[in-house]
Amino acid sequence: MASMQQEPESTPGVVPVHHRIADSIRAEIVSGRLGPNDAVPSAGELAAKWNCSVGSARAALDVLTNEGRIVGGRGRRKRVRPPVRRIRLTVDFTQQQKNLVLRPEEERAAVGTAELTAGVPIDRTHFTARYSVVPITPELAEEFSVPDDVEVLRRVYETLEIDTGLRIAWSTSYIPVSLISGNPDLLREDLEPWPGGHQHQLYTVGIEIERFVRSVTATEPTPADRARWGIDPGVPLMWVRSRSVDTDGRVVELSDATYPADRVDLVFTESLDRWPAGHQSYAKGS
Repeated sequence: MASMQQEPESTPGVVPVHHRIADSIRAEIVSGRLGPNDAVPSAGELAAKWNCSVGSARAALDVLTNEGRIVGGRGRRKRVRPPVRRIRLTVDFTQQQKNLVLRPEEERAAVGTAELTAGVPIDRTHFTARYSVVPITPELAEEFSVPDDVEVLRRVYETLEIDTGLRIAWSTSYIPVSLISGNPDLLREDLEPWPGGHQHQLYTVGIEIERFVRSVTATEPTPADRARWGIDPGVPLMWVRSRSVDTDGRVVELSDATYPADRVDLVFTESLDRWPAGHQSYAKGS
């Protein structure tokens, strides 16, 4: 699903010509007059149209490139950025994962997170997991409400799309070792991918997840991040921290995942309590 774009505001005040050019092209992109993969005017064409220097025209194209609206350059014509594969994170996808926990192993093994969120079949992905037991940090001790001398299992997960070689999922998970010590298999990375994922792993030690609490921030990707994800200039990374809370109200797992901001839809539903039956009706003037 493509995200809706707000009507762009013009650059305020006395505006240099390169910003006026960028404002004009940006408005055409948002309105749809310039669509995905459409070529934008060259610096020479813009210079002639706006009666400005080629340097000012290039500066305008740089503004739009840094915003992530156009791509190309280095001998290639600048074009409106094409759509990318969407990653959709909803409350439904975590419920789907929970529903799988009680299903047979062959059914659990046939569905992965990338398939639920990005629509990529599990057989078109390459998955890796790296496990390590590390001392807890003060930040994690506060998150888990545990002493600062315990150990946590740190798990780094990466999923690549086979067809493109690009990353489609990456996360780091933390869980206190004491919570999963009842099943030694949960400390073995060679058993990944685990059919049914994290919720089934916790199920094997008697833990049921009741809710997830998530927070979202944005960060600037490094050059390495851009290469691994295939991120164009101007696109930030979204950093999503998920806290898995069990039926006893404990945070039992914490996961940090990153996603390019141009391809992730975070869908949240906030349910409100209904007014009581027989509540007072509104009457104008009362």
